[in-house]
Amino acid sequence: MRLYGKEKLVSLLNDTAAENRLPHAILLTGEKGSGKRVMAKYIAKQFLCGAEPCGHCPVCSKVDSDGHPDVIYALSECQGKYTIDRSNRPHTVRDVLESVAVKPNDGDVKIYIFEDADTMSPQVQDTLLKNIEEPQPWVRYIFLCENPGNLLTTIRSRVTEYSMPECSPKACAECLVNEFGTDPSKARELSELMSGNIGKCLETLNGGDEVKLMELARRCAQGIAAKNGYAVCTALSELSKRSEYAGTLEYLSGILRDSLAVHAGTELNSCGKAEAKSVARSFDEAAITSMLDKLFEVNSKAQSANLNLALCSAYLTAELL
Repeated sequence: MRLYGKEKLVSLLNDTAAENRLPHAILLTGEKGSGKRVMAKYIAKQFLCGAEPCGHCPVCSKVDSDGHPDVIYALSECQGKYTIDRSNRPHTVRDVLESVAVKPNDGDVKIYIFEDADTMSPQVQDTLLKNIEEPQPWVRYIFLCENPGNLLTTIRSRVTEYSMPECSPKACAECLVNEFGTDPSKARELSELMSGNIGKCLETLNGGDEVKLMELARRCAQGIAAKNGYAVCTALSELSKRSEYAGTLEYLSGILRDSLAVHAGTELNSCGKAEAKSVARSFDEAAITSMLDKLFEVNSKAQSANLNLALCSAYLTAELL
């Protein structure tokens, strides 16, 4: 499948691979749905198939279907949680790393993909450090994360980092139509709504969590428009995961930006156009701009520190209203 919106990064990686200079440890960063896993598979195919993978040989097909024996997904091996405590889980990061001493099954290299690497504790990251510093000649590491700031500087200094490029809504819509058979008008609408994030578009089409987060963001916006802090807090109280909290505030920010667009008389693109108009009727541009600043501040604190989400919501509501 073509990597829509990622052409420049693909070209860079192709040139690097053609010169046999692909790093042994790579970090891919980007928001949820930005294509980190798809890009990791592409890089794995570069290691196993060639600098510009054909995409249809048995090797590429196995990588694409998650069936290649030399492409190991560490988080799956650890049953969804990185740990080094053998008493709590049957497979730990140490168990995964023990297999690096075993040579590849089919090819010349083994690729270990660490999804959600920013969820690893400092202790787990320390366990990885020696393997990254002194890798077996046949081992490659690919780390995927949303918040690279959660990784130890000792880890980040030993990997080559690539940031996932943003995909334009136009390219996103093209992908949805060409690769997934989405109705063109639906694809255009959804691509604008998700700012070109293909992963979020697909999750929404499949009825995933993004639908829930958008609905909560709309409820928050309704509470803001009505100057009802209790309604805002009630909506946010339904969120227990930091990733969901961040997603909801991201959608809410989009609605507030649309409220500014209402004042400016420009096009609306958020998931809550009606709510944006209501907020614009209740608040002027200066007040809405201040709200956006507060949303960014609270979301940053909630993601970078171990803060209680309920307290974050109470603080945010007080600041907004």
